[in-house]
Amino acid sequence: MIRKLLFQVGALALTLSLFASCSAQKRFQRRLVGTWNVERYEQLYPSGKRDVSPNVGSVTFRRNGGGENDLPVLTRGVRMPDAGSFSWKNTTEEVTIISGNTYLSKSWIVMRNKRSHQIWKSTTQSVVQTMELRKAK
Repeated sequence: MIRKLLFQVGALALTLSLFASCSAQKRFQRRLVGTWNVERYEQLYPSGKRDVSPNVGSVTFRRNGGGENDLPVLTRGVRMPDAGSFSWKNTTEEVTIISGNTYLSKSWIVMRNKRSHQIWKSTTQSVVQTMELRKAK
């Protein structure tokens, strides 16, 4: 009888945690939909050198899992144009952008997740990228 009760409580706790995590993931997905201005894009190289680009461009996330970006990035002193479409998916703690034609194409760890302000980080070959996003009005 005790085992049965413990099993039922454990199953209920597992079910509730699965619903809660799915719910948080869906809330984050809804929060991302729309256009975000990239207020700051920073690259930190292993040598300690930083490239910082303020007010770089914008990224748009559509409800259907697609999106577009217009984001010329400063790389080693040279501004590289980067515009195109992509697909995306998210968990509660990261956003993955999938495309063959954008620097944004990678998994980004969400460091700050507010309704109108996001900070994301990622790494590529020992270079740490930080992107600060603000929801466009």
